[in-house]
Amino acid sequence: MGAGTLSAGGPAAMSSVLAGGRGGDFFPSPWMDAATQAMPEQNKNALEWSEYIFNANGTYRMAMERIISYFLTDLDISSADKRKPLGDDEKEQWVSILSETLSVTEGIQSLDRDEACYGNGFMSLVVPFKRFLLSPFAPIEFSFRKMAENPGTFNLQYDASRNQFTATCPQTGKRGAWKIDDRPDDLDRKLRLKVWSPHEIEIVYDYWSNDCAYIWKIPEEYKKEIRRGNMYMLERAPVEVLKAVQEDGWYLFAADALFHLKQPTISGIRTRGWGLSRTLVNFRDVWYVQVLRRYNEAIALDYIIPFRLITPTQRSGSGGGIESADPLRMLNGGQMRGQVNSMLRKRRRDPASWHFLPFPVDYQALGGDAQQLAPSELLEQAYDVMLNSAGTPTELYRGTLQLQTAPVSLRLFEATHHSVVHGNNRCLSWIVNQVSQLLTLPVVQARMKRVTHADDFNVQMAALQLFMGQQLSGSTAFSGLSFDWKDEQRRIAEEASYQQQLQAELQEEMQQSAFGSQIAKGQTSQPGAPAGGGAAAGGQVDPATGAPIASPVSGFLAGPTVPTTPQDMLAQAEMLAQELLGLPESQKDSELRQLKQKNQVLHSLVKAQMDSMRQQARTAGGAMLLGQTGAQPAM
Repeated sequence: MGAGTLSAGGPAAMSSVLAGGRGGDFFPSPWMDAATQAMPEQNKNALEWSEYIFNANGTYRMAMERIISYFLTDLDISSADKRKPLGDDEKEQWVSILSETLSVTEGIQSLDRDEACYGNGFMSLVVPFKRFLLSPFAPIEFSFRKMAENPGTFNLQYDASRNQFTATCPQTGKRGAWKIDDRPDDLDRKLRLKVWSPHEIEIVYDYWSNDCAYIWKIPEEYKKEIRRGNMYMLERAPVEVLKAVQEDGWYLFAADALFHLKQPTISGIRTRGWGLSRTLVNFRDVWYVQVLRRYNEAIALDYIIPFRLITPTQRSGSGGGIESADPLRMLNGGQMRGQVNSMLRKRRRDPASWHFLPFPVDYQALGGDAQQLAPSELLEQAYDVMLNSAGTPTELYRGTLQLQTAPVSLRLFEATHHSVVHGNNRCLSWIVNQVSQLLTLPVVQARMKRVTHADDFNVQMAALQLFMGQQLSGSTAFSGLSFDWKDEQRRIAEEASYQQQLQAELQEEMQQSAFGSQIAKGQTSQPGAPAGGGAAAGGQVDPATGAPIASPVSGFLAGPTVPTTPQDMLAQAEMLAQELLGLPESQKDSELRQLKQKNQVLHSLVKAQMDSMRQQARTAGGAMLLGQTGAQPAM
């Protein structure tokens, strides 16, 4: 590629084979069509054609965008060492760098878009730096921006032929060449990804090892701005780029400094390290669609609106002969045209107006049959063929994929474009390695999460059931629902802590209210007793010691044993229900709320036992009353 061609032999060789030995009496080669004749053979022309087609054909471009978007999922960051799990702090740090600082999803989407258009995508990591200049006359230094913004003090100038910055030293007053000192600047926040234009990249390819070296063909307009002394660009241009501009050359990327994502192709085509554009592979189908669109446009321009014609009509039944029957022999054509045009102008101003002509006319509408002439079925078929050749099912593109066949079809679609997933994961690994070297961070494993559009809902339900049966981890079960188990557990704990805080504030307010009521009635607390009346929770005090008696629920929660079997839990609920029934209503409600926060299952059992005991008490009381009055209960 580059200076070479994209194919060997081609249609011309096929045509000679078909014509061999038969003189001029042969059928023309089916491969010698108009699209084949127009297909580019040089890499430069292929990139330009691919770019033009990608931007000109909206259907093809949107089909590629949907393929790219389908495989863009959330990041999955884990430890590179399976024996050592990744800590939460390290994971959050990497998520912040990749998602917020680098916007890695948008960067990979741009890279995939270039691959879909050109067949090649190039990405590098732009390392931010702050440029300082060191004075040769005194041990002082200044930032480049400060010197550029103060021309009266430093008079900073750049000589491109020598690649030197010349300025005046404010301490000595001498003028000379200052030394460049570039320092990394806030890598955690300013590090960013850059996607390079394939038009500006040259590949040096080794036939034996398939190794490639990448060169940036510096644009001429950029060189002109550097030589002109554009301070904004001079502040950001690396020293190596300035050196290349000085020598009017190109910039060679360091090994592994540029990531190359390319479209796979068959080994027989010598691409010299380049990927073969999918747009170029589908050139004939896109060409055919464009031919139909072009003629469809011509039909739309000429045949949609009919051509309206007004002519004088012949009169019949007159006895004057041919002269009287033909109005053209009696009327002035110019006068007639003027009258008709005047009538049409009045009609446009006032559609409800009346018009008169001194002669009869005929009205004809010519054309208007675009619907019969437009190749709508051919165009729809051509689009189907083009989308299928590009790897996009028409059902998926149009959103008409049937529910019964969706999982199987989507799985086949994912398998067809496995290279997209593999390329995205390779790009993520490259980014992680580059960032870890720059920021001295431990290397992690970063991948795109598996596409789950075709997953069955029953699989997610089965995962949740296995999690409840402690046969599957919470992280695995909740990942299918786009939840993070650790984050959810943290939120649950925070909510429980917040509920306890609210309960404590409520109890404190109740105690303060009760204490205020006692003061209003002239009552005071006993020394050493709580402010609510002497008891910690229920207002009960041991008469022997004077210490508050613990409430039933507090005593149960502070106990060393917690019931685990259903029988133990039922017995504990029955005991708590008996104790709570003897408390005042407000204290009983407070105890039940406290129990609900700690153990919802036991709380439900206690309430059920209390309801059962109340029902038994009502039944026993009714029977006792009937026995005292001598009445018999109704059967």
